Amino acid sequence: MHTRKWDLICSYGSILAVGAAFFGIPMIAWMAAYIMSGRGGILSGILGYPGIFLTWTLPLVIFQTVSLLITDLVLISREGFRWKRFLGVGFGIACILMNWLCRFTFFTSLLACYAECTIFAISVMSSCAALYKPGLNNEFVIILGCAIGKDGHLLPLLRERVNRAIRFAWEQEIATGKPVRFIPSGGQGTDEIMSEGSAMTMYLVSHSAEEYEVLSERKSRNTYENFLYSREIIEEQSPGAAVTFITTNFHVLRSGMLARKAGLNAEGLASRAKWYFWPNGFVREIMAIVVLYKKVQIAAVAVCALLSLAAIIMMR
Repeated sequence: MHTRKWDLICSYGSILAVGAAFFGIPMIAWMAAYIMSGRGGILSGILGYPGIFLTWTLPLVIFQTVSLLITDLVLISREGFRWKRFLGVGFGIACILMNWLCRFTFFTSLLACYAECTIFAISVMSSCAALYKPGLNNEFVIILGCAIGKDGHLLPLLRERVNRAIRFAWEQEIATGKPVRFIPSGGQGTDEIMSEGSAMTMYLVSHSAEEYEVLSERKSRNTYENFLYSREIIEEQSPGAAVTFITTNFHVLRSGMLARKAGLNAEGLASRAKWYFWPNGFVREIMAIVVLYKKVQIAAVAVCALLSLAAIIMMR
């Protein structure tokens, strides 16, 4: 069953709360110092704070960009050149430009502050999700699929997910005596010789899983469908069963959000990725989470516009 902690981690409300704290706590200190200095009133301090916040965070944004550049270069040197492997440094450069160019009006500086705080909050909650340890009372373990090799073998990222699922099953059975059934979940891509679910099933059976313990899901095309179709299997076998899903560390948070959207009672467990691989993957996750909650982003833009309009009126 879901725990309160897991529900908080996978709530976008928690991201908003962490982002608001990142922005608001320094603001309280800034406003107190500003008023005590006698440099101006409360309104002028509020209007000046977003630009000050962007100045404070610029070194962090530059450090982030340099780190992403290094990991992208290492990724390319070890895994081969692809333009999409410059996504991390491209994202970092975009953040620097946003920080610098948006600070000259109250509206754009508010938007830039919101974007930076959202990125920071997603990073915090993603780390919490990756470190989370689910209970050892599960009936099923869902393994989320990703790309397989041309001959159907599991590539390192997916192999690590399946190995983590096997270890988790051992951990639970040793601790509680309760066995789990595996649901390897993933359809067949246009460039794949078989479905990801089938490839994982073959790997599980070849690594001591019994065939009756593996219920393969072979229709899904994305993470949401992974959960949707896996839920159908679970409801046929044991409605309301406790479930853990396994995916790569940078992917756990968004997967937890999508599991909730699919109505699945599941907690997440992270498998590892090579240190130079996960930053690029995590940047994709940030963008995907922002798009997943696009209505919230539209509302945030509207709030920033209203605050700017109110500031203009009050300054007259």
